[in-house]
Amino acid sequence: MDVETRVVRGRAAVQIAEHAEQENVGLIAMTTHGRSGFRRWVMGSVTDKVVRHTGEPVLVIRPRRPR
Repeated sequence: MDVETRVVRGRAAVQIAEHAEQENVGLIAMTTHGRSGFRRWVMGSVTDKVVRHTGEPVLVIRPRRPR
């Protein structure tokens, strides 16, 4: 499996979706903090925007909290 790193400027969700479309990826994997309510409204959610605005499958993982 090949891995590529790319740094771009702009809105994260837009850049992720555009890259996925240009490169014809089969899956987008992302993590999320799992915020909801007011905190999500204030901070937004890159993962949510990618899930809703890309035609690609998105694997969303919420990291475990340390014990």
